[in-house]
Amino acid sequence: MIKLIRAMLYRAVHDIFFYLAIVFCISFSILIVRFGGDRTRNHVVSVYDETVTVDYEKEDALNVAKHYISDSLYVHNVPGKDILYRDSLRNLYTVDAMTMQFFIMVIAVHILYVVVFFGEMYAKGAVRNMIPAGADKRKIFLSSLMMNAFFLAMFFLIGILVMAVASKASGLYPIIYLKSFAVLLLAGYLVCLVLSSGAVLIVFIVQRPFKSLLAIIVCTILLLSLNNAMTLGHAFQPKYTINSTSYQTFISESKEKDLGFEWYVPVDGFNLISVRKADGTLYSEFMTNKPDPDYPGDARVALARLLWRMNISSLPMELMVFGQYPLFRDGVMYRYIAVSSVYLCVIIAAGCAVVKRRNII
Repeated sequence: MIKLIRAMLYRAVHDIFFYLAIVFCISFSILIVRFGGDRTRNHVVSVYDETVTVDYEKEDALNVAKHYISDSLYVHNVPGKDILYRDSLRNLYTVDAMTMQFFIMVIAVHILYVVVFFGEMYAKGAVRNMIPAGADKRKIFLSSLMMNAFFLAMFFLIGILVMAVASKASGLYPIIYLKSFAVLLLAGYLVCLVLSSGAVLIVFIVQRPFKSLLAIIVCTILLLSLNNAMTLGHAFQPKYTINSTSYQTFISESKEKDLGFEWYVPVDGFNLISVRKADGTLYSEFMTNKPDPDYPGDARVALARLLWRMNISSLPMELMVFGQYPLFRDGVMYRYIAVSSVYLCVIIAAGCAVVKRRNII
């Protein structure tokens, strides 16, 4: 397999598409910072009090994230000082939005490159010529998966470094909780690796670049349709209706109160109609005794939750809705890491079985 990997790497570095993919990663990373970084500039004047400036370099990202409900609220329960958090929250969640855009950009560029690279290996007879040289079809497939992982890691690293340099050059100082961000990057990498490994398998089955791209587009449409069908409302529909009046009253009053505890809204298995303390105990809920006529039933809700948790492509959506710290705090990103690892094993096993029986043409 070492010889196969060396041959593929040699072919890659002598291919113009390899460098075009790198250029696209660099360009898109700069654009993400350019258009998404307006809210992450240092010393931004608060929207509530123009005499208060928020120094992002001196704020604790974890402490800011703990107090988050939505960017329309702020709290004053930092020991020893009062800080208006709205700008900080926008900073924190702008980073999450930029990360989400980065994941989507990388997987789009990478899958296009995978189709071109491995598709041309078939179209130009490179794969067919490896067989007489003693290469096993399964070893060719496994070597291709390893090269796919290498290319993706390289695009990830290039994009992250470019975004970091572009942020520094633009005077942006995003609030980042490093432990959460590192786990998020690992989860994002594994999700992208699963999707791109599936694309490699499709190329090995179809064996033609254009037809492989069409097959991947069809699979993408089906996956997006699945995502749209599994909305948060379907997966976590309450049995009873919500008393919106009491909920809005609570939110309005809480804006002016020092509640003295961390807002805690669990993400994985969350309940939007309750607020809990930092220790997880219930603080207030807003349910009525009136059954919700749109509740689909316990069995369907349980199935929807299971499918939602198995659907790794939901990561950008959950990141956009909740942000990286709640996903990290409640173990959701570890779930994505575990599920992605299982999917990788399935793809490897299924791919080896399929490729063994597939004629190399």
